Amino acid sequence: MSIDQDADVRGDQALALGALAAGVSVVTGYPGAPATGVFDHLLAITEPEQVHVQWAPNEKVAMEIAFGASLAGSRALVVLKSVGMNIALDPLATMSLSGCHGGLVILLGDDPGGWASSNEQDSRWAARVAEVPLVEPTSVEQAASLMVQAYAWSESLGTPVIVHVTRALSLAKGRIPDPWQLPRPRKRFLRKRNRWVVLPALVVRRHHSMHRRLRQMEKMLEATPYDVNTGQGLLGVVAVGYAHTKLLQTLGDQASGFRILGLSSSWPLPEHNMTLWLRRIRHLLVLEEGGPFVEQQIRALAHRAKLKLEILGKEDRVIPQEGELTQANIAKGLSKLKPGYQYEAKSADEQAMPSKVPLCDDCPYRPTFEALLQAMERHGGRQHHVVIGETGCMIRANLAPMELFDVKYSLGSGLGLGLGLALRDTRHHVIALLGDSSFFHSDINAMPYAVQLDPPLTVIVLDNDTTALTGGQPHTGSTTDERGRRRKHAALVRVIRGCGIKPQLCTPDDTQAMGVAFDEAFEAEGLRVIVVRGPCPRYT
Repeated sequence: MSIDQDADVRGDQALALGALAAGVSVVTGYPGAPATGVFDHLLAITEPEQVHVQWAPNEKVAMEIAFGASLAGSRALVVLKSVGMNIALDPLATMSLSGCHGGLVILLGDDPGGWASSNEQDSRWAARVAEVPLVEPTSVEQAASLMVQAYAWSESLGTPVIVHVTRALSLAKGRIPDPWQLPRPRKRFLRKRNRWVVLPALVVRRHHSMHRRLRQMEKMLEATPYDVNTGQGLLGVVAVGYAHTKLLQTLGDQASGFRILGLSSSWPLPEHNMTLWLRRIRHLLVLEEGGPFVEQQIRALAHRAKLKLEILGKEDRVIPQEGELTQANIAKGLSKLKPGYQYEAKSADEQAMPSKVPLCDDCPYRPTFEALLQAMERHGGRQHHVVIGETGCMIRANLAPMELFDVKYSLGSGLGLGLGLALRDTRHHVIALLGDSSFFHSDINAMPYAVQLDPPLTVIVLDNDTTALTGGQPHTGSTTDERGRRRKHAALVRVIRGCGIKPQLCTPDDTQAMGVAFDEAFEAEGLRVIVVRGPCPRYT
């Protein structure tokens, strides 16, 4: 696909174009900002017979599907966000021992500032846990080509590669050159005794092979053109990933006097070249989103190389470890590095966080929550109930005036939390609100256990036939696929019945029937499951 050289391309679109240029044939993952745009753009620019593009029930399954496609010799892409990496880490930490076959890239989107996330985590540490290489584009202009390069590295070394991005890069725009094209893969499943088998007896040998691949990756990163070195002088700045673009925007025409390294090679660090670069400076500022991931590596490297070097960054709080890296943060760090440096930070327009946007006026959740609140008032008031929510459009019901939640943590945690509370808290009636997408993601694992324990717990599953909060993506129970075509789906009510309990089905337009269902559930001694089905008018 040729790119219009005169048109601005968003960062997530550039990454998608890079994956397509690399010959990706299987794309999977789970929705979540800031990574979803890459998946959506691939869906928009491909045909079904060209690339298999489909959301998985959760990130663990997505990683397994992509790895299976890699074993078949195909190039695969996993698209997920920070907290999704926690789920995908389980299979990845074992798969990395054997390595992959066809090129396998994990597009990992982090969310500094928690703009659309339940936490603010630096997921790059997961790359070290799984011992998988990680690179970060320093600009939109670099993103597409680095994506192709990640597939080349992955396939030549037989190792998955993580391409790490943040919301700032995903939303930024730039003009990108046509990414280079990889030759189409010619691999098939490699049948060799125990080649793709990971067992205790083979772990140490596999671990040794993994470390050999990482050393080979480090040598390749020593020669990468994606680490950008500019400027001169004794004052150095290492800007990791998109922090490099933010640094250049902050400096403007004041870049003279600084030796700047825009670093895409986050892990493993190209230590030979880095040591040579560090020998040229006396004072260093490290800029990166999240925690001191690269900074700690540089401090350790400087210690081993016996460099007399002052290092400033997150570990000494010159740059804050919380929140998104801003121009004001960068300017403060530069003023510590070079006394007398002055910069007036510009204010940036910010979109409203999804969790701060009220429910849509025609949302089927609105009458459901109103009926639930009224039922709670009829049964002792709010103080006699504990309401558990989870990620999804329902989070907007926690705004005034409803202020619905007493407990809310991660996606798919509602039922497990509800079980624990219902088993031990005899003073309150526990209500667990589940979304349909989050049910298939991980609540489904707790449902048979809930039926077995039969605690005094009311479970309300909100079924709107989509993953609305992240943009209306389909899930396992959706009646249409990613391209809008009707499909065979996992019927939510039948799945719950299969767990051993018959749920009561309600619709949001019959508030009287919902009220009766809630009353009966609150008066019951054991588990009650109510499914409220109301398609999202915006996406379904």
